[in-house]
Amino acid sequence: MINANPDAGRGAVPALGAYFIIPLLACGLTVYFLLSTAGLIWEARSTGTFIGVILLGLCGAQFIRLGLKVARGEATLGLGELAENSFYNRLRLGLLVLAIAFVALLPVLGTTLGLFLVLIAMVRLMGVRSWRVLLAVALITAVTVHVLLIYLLGSQLPQGLLKPFFSSLGI
Repeated sequence: MINANPDAGRGAVPALGAYFIIPLLACGLTVYFLLSTAGLIWEARSTGTFIGVILLGLCGAQFIRLGLKVARGEATLGLGELAENSFYNRLRLGLLVLAIAFVALLPVLGTTLGLFLVLIAMVRLMGVRSWRVLLAVALITAVTVHVLLIYLLGSQLPQGLLKPFFSSLGI
């Protein structure tokens, strides 16, 4: 007797489309960085370019690896569980919305205040309820970023609403 279903007895073919999302975003961000810093002197963009080229190579290897699986019929480009209405997917969506809000409000709130607020919201969304932990994680991270990147390195990250406050302190 001939089996009418050739897939009977073997597991479902995995949907690997979701595994392309992060490498695609990484490639987009890397290309954006390389294009937006093209006018800067080499020293200012050397580390980012070095890391970006390595990242593009790793993403290319991931695309080839996944593409070969799809081409051989061992996988599909479907999104699998990523498209389901589940708790963890709603959590991911919430984190994405907060990240987008952080980027959109960055010029107004500034790096330090924006990072402080988004970290509180994200860590709370992930289930931490202790305000002591929420405030400690957010404050330590925001202060560290401000001191290292804005004060010591003098980077031009947005300071937003707190610029007058930081200026009066000399930081």
